Amino acid sequence: MRSALEWAEAKTMAADGISQHEIARRLGINRRTVKRLVESDGPPRYRRQAAGSKVDGFEAVIRETLEDWPDIKAPRMTEILRDDYGYQGSIDLVKRKLRELRPAKVRPAQRTGYRPAQVLQLDWAEMPTRPKIGGRERRVYALIATLPYSGAQSAHFSFDMTAESFLEGHTRIFDWLSGVPTECVYDNLRTVVAKRYRDEIRWNPRFLHLRGHYAFHATACTPETPREKGSVEGGVRYVKSGFWPARRIVSLQDLDAQYADWRDRVCNVRLHATGRFPVAERLTEERLALRPLPPERFDYAYARTSRVPTDGYLRFAGSFYRAPEALVHQRVELRADRDTVWIVHRGSEVARYLRSYEPGSWLPEPRLRPEPPAAVRPAEIVVADVAPPELADYAQLLR
Repeated sequence: MRSALEWAEAKTMAADGISQHEIARRLGINRRTVKRLVESDGPPRYRRQAAGSKVDGFEAVIRETLEDWPDIKAPRMTEILRDDYGYQGSIDLVKRKLRELRPAKVRPAQRTGYRPAQVLQLDWAEMPTRPKIGGRERRVYALIATLPYSGAQSAHFSFDMTAESFLEGHTRIFDWLSGVPTECVYDNLRTVVAKRYRDEIRWNPRFLHLRGHYAFHATACTPETPREKGSVEGGVRYVKSGFWPARRIVSLQDLDAQYADWRDRVCNVRLHATGRFPVAERLTEERLALRPLPPERFDYAYARTSRVPTDGYLRFAGSFYRAPEALVHQRVELRADRDTVWIVHRGSEVARYLRSYEPGSWLPEPRLRPEPPAAVRPAEIVVADVAPPELADYAQLLR
């Protein structure tokens, strides 16, 4: 192998106009070597020839197995090689060889067209900052829903991503639309997909109740392919950048009002960035194509049956809500949604409160123990001064 010095001298002499024959004579090397040095972009380097690994001799077997079982895993492949072919290497070598030989699954991107009211895409998003509400910084989440045909969107805000918030968000969004789309598309949320193995999906039971109530089709996207719900991904970015910055928020109800104003005044009356069409016109077209809402609203509330304790207060999410005193030691049902907590006894509502998000709150405030009565000072007894009788008086009495 030639040295970096010879490469540099050959490049320099070639730049001076010296012929390759003369350079070879001066450096004492072959003319073909001079040609390679002059044409090379960098100095010659020593490259060690790959030593190979123990698994290289079994490549043909691995290729043949992959043709019949393209998804075979490294542990099983290693077991086959050891039992049937005498392989003595590690499983890591087999894993790397499988990664090298197995063709990558690349799904080509394709733009999808939609019909009016055909699809509604939904996804959770955490807002980029934590506003101070009630004296505390809080995480705020939004269930964002977009209609790909029109580009219109709506959202439901909450302090958590529980199943109840997810179901309540659907109900409120369907109420805003005044109808139900044909299909809803989701990421693999736990509130939607209980378990998934490739294309086999086991749906969450509570989500199935919602789906059956509103009678819509549901699709869970392929894992790690956000482009399958690109419309709602764009909607999330739009809410985070176009609505959220520089907002002063007092409560979730205040946030709802601010978002509804922005949605109806800015978001859903804009000119669509991609299609260059008015969003409001297509939204009107979609509303006409929606399926009608069912006669009854979906029951999305949290529910728990418990016995009323002696003090009458039932605990929920760190706060305490009082049931009527007449129901002490009786079983009642505590129900709650994002804004309200209410107590039901034998099918009738017996108490209702605005939900508190301050841990340790008591609604209503417990009655204070009465102060003991003030101590009564005993009456002062006045003893009259009585002069003792004289001795002469005693003598007279004895006579």
